[in-house]
Amino acid sequence: MKNLNAILQSFRQDLPNSSLIAQAIDRGAVLEEISQAATMERIHQLAAILFEAEQEEAEGKPDQEMNLETLINNQIRELRADLPDESKTAQAIDRGGSWEEISECAQAEGLGILAATLFEAEQEKA
Repeated sequence: MKNLNAILQSFRQDLPNSSLIAQAIDRGAVLEEISQAATMERIHQLAAILFEAEQEEAEGKPDQEMNLETLINNQIRELRADLPDESKTAQAIDRGGSWEEISECAQAEGLGILAATLFEAEQEKA
């Protein structure tokens, strides 16, 4: 859960105070509420990560750090399906690049949310 909180705080830094996501994070809302706000604000990767984390939590799985890693890897695979083959991010994913490498490519290609998520996850993992 520590990693998930770090990711949420990373997102929070880039959000204006008027954002529903920011407001939910600031008041310590449950994952479901933050996920719904992310969906409403069309930040789909965050919404998907939070939705899957909710499912893991509901199933009572104890190893949250491992689950978060799995969630992020699943999101990377789903994102890859939407990227053209010539994308540097897609190429990094295809060759099994580290989260840091994928994050750098994503940032360069304007995929800021993915870049921030992976950057924070990589920092927590290290």
